[in-house]
Amino acid sequence: MTAPIIAAQVRRTVLPNGLVCLVKPAPELGAVALHGYVRAGSMFDGERSGLARFVAASLIRGTRRRSGPQIAEDLDAMGASLSVSGGIEVTAVTGRSLAADLPALLGIAAEVLTEPAFPADEIERVRNELITVARVNALDTRQVAERLFRRLVYPEGHPHRANPDGDEQVLAALAPDDLRAFHARRYRPAATILALVGDIDPAHATDLVASAFAAWPSEGVWVLPAFPEPAPPAAVQREEVTLPGKSQSDLVLGVPGISRNDAHYYAVMMANLFLGQLGMMGRIGQNVRERQGMAYYAFSDLRAGLLAGPWSVRAGVSPANVERAVSAILHEIKDLQVYGPSPDELADARTFLVGSLAVRLESTQGLAQTMADIELFNLGLDYLERYPGIINRTSREAIIAAMRRFPTEAYAVAVAGPERQG
Repeated sequence: MTAPIIAAQVRRTVLPNGLVCLVKPAPELGAVALHGYVRAGSMFDGERSGLARFVAASLIRGTRRRSGPQIAEDLDAMGASLSVSGGIEVTAVTGRSLAADLPALLGIAAEVLTEPAFPADEIERVRNELITVARVNALDTRQVAERLFRRLVYPEGHPHRANPDGDEQVLAALAPDDLRAFHARRYRPAATILALVGDIDPAHATDLVASAFAAWPSEGVWVLPAFPEPAPPAAVQREEVTLPGKSQSDLVLGVPGISRNDAHYYAVMMANLFLGQLGMMGRIGQNVRERQGMAYYAFSDLRAGLLAGPWSVRAGVSPANVERAVSAILHEIKDLQVYGPSPDELADARTFLVGSLAVRLESTQGLAQTMADIELFNLGLDYLERYPGIINRTSREAIIAAMRRFPTEAYAVAVAGPERQG
């Protein structure tokens, strides 16, 4: 893979207020893609689950200068887009415009991030939307199993334990002043990364960002907070929830995972690829879904971010097949722990990982997001130049050792579905 992001071609600037700006020219495109992160996700909710997501969803609904409809109208008039979405660790900002309209796009983005008005009527609309999502998910077996699993694996006070949708009672009680206080405390330039890719001069684009965000005062450096460490289960922990009127059972089986900056990340990531991602969802998909026909879906997932997210297997099965599915999942985990991937599997995985990244980087939006990710995890702007070598040097032995981080005698399993007979 020829790296489309080379350190020498990216202008990285830390603005006086602490905001990090990354710019890469792509002059043949005529447009500009923006991707940014503010490290102000739901890991800062505390006991008010849903607060950060509420704030993120409200930002584009109106600023001190423009109403929500005016923002939408101004973006539409220049054929541009801007969206904001809240996650556990970060709030993501995504935008796109013609190169000539970049100053206007950055102006709106700066208003949205630094001057939200939290108008009462819009807040009630957002509240109703979020409560509707929370109510729907509370009756969804897949979502219920996920929340139950997180409570089994993560201790009180850990962000991955909380309900990612927010608690309905909390969402109903949050006042505009709560949103304003969270924004004032957590949204700051030192917590922000903005990456731009497109038909732009890097120095000029950096000046535009600096101008747009000049009034955002510095609040000091950003530091990842300390949270309670998740401890691997000492034995099998299992819990089931019965939801009347359902026909499918959903299960989540797993353990605490690792962070993106863990020294063993690549070996664990590749172990997860073999377990339940590669091809038809790896070994799990081939056995549980394809060969035995037990599952509507079956795959594994590794959530490695600033925090150590879960490493888990998810499956949707007939209630009568829950135990068989759990046994089949554990069989595949044990097999990889003992024998590891075959030489052909390892070669396929290396080709897939390098090739799939190249596909992602074919678009300006993919390039901008990758640049923001590189900065978020402090990987270095030469990361893509090093990436194929990292993947090719990750040995079969390291992957087997990584797979053994998923103990088959001590894990958590959560099941949600109809009452099972017998």
